[in-house]
Amino acid sequence: MPAPETSNYPGLSLTLPTLEQKSWQQLVTVLDNSSGETTAPGFKTMTVASRTATGADARTVVLRKVDADRKYVWFHTDVRAAKVMQFEAFPDCTLLFWDEKSQVQLRLTVETRLHTDDYVADEHWQTIGAGNRKNYLSEYRPGSEQPAPYPGFPAHLGAGLPSAEESEAGRANFAVIECRVLAMDYLQLNRSGQVRALFQYEPESKMVWLAP
Repeated sequence: MPAPETSNYPGLSLTLPTLEQKSWQQLVTVLDNSSGETTAPGFKTMTVASRTATGADARTVVLRKVDADRKYVWFHTDVRAAKVMQFEAFPDCTLLFWDEKSQVQLRLTVETRLHTDDYVADEHWQTIGAGNRKNYLSEYRPGSEQPAPYPGFPAHLGAGLPSAEESEAGRANFAVIECRVLAMDYLQLNRSGQVRALFQYEPESKMVWLAP
């Protein structure tokens, strides 16, 4: 009988601590622009799924900061957006990342905290440029009905950028959502076999393999 082929199942070469560290490092790496890549890395954006009084809601946001040691991530939003009220009523939510290149999905269970008029929001505001600040200059609440298409900022700005002085007007609408990660669910798709694991941080710490 011919000898069986050697399995190339990726799960056989992994350990849970290594996989957990690798997952956090991938989140950290997408915020490093030193590579000069012109395309956004896979985990640069995420889907935020939150609870509402009548069901659930979801939207895509940009990852802004990661603390792999303390298990925190942050993103920005307009303080007038509906999701801010959702987070205040129901602080727990899910962050869903997908990287097409590596075929990896990360699902983070988090507890959110809103920052508006404090040093955390001030520090984040100082890190964003005029292009991002422009998005917080809207005269209207996000999601409000309009009589015609509205660009999300004063029409006179057009394709241009606001001056440093003009951009400061957006600070009043700027909010930071801090997410304390309670658990991370890792899934990698592979023709040779899927790999799934759970890394739980609170209320108790544990690492376990899961069936995909």
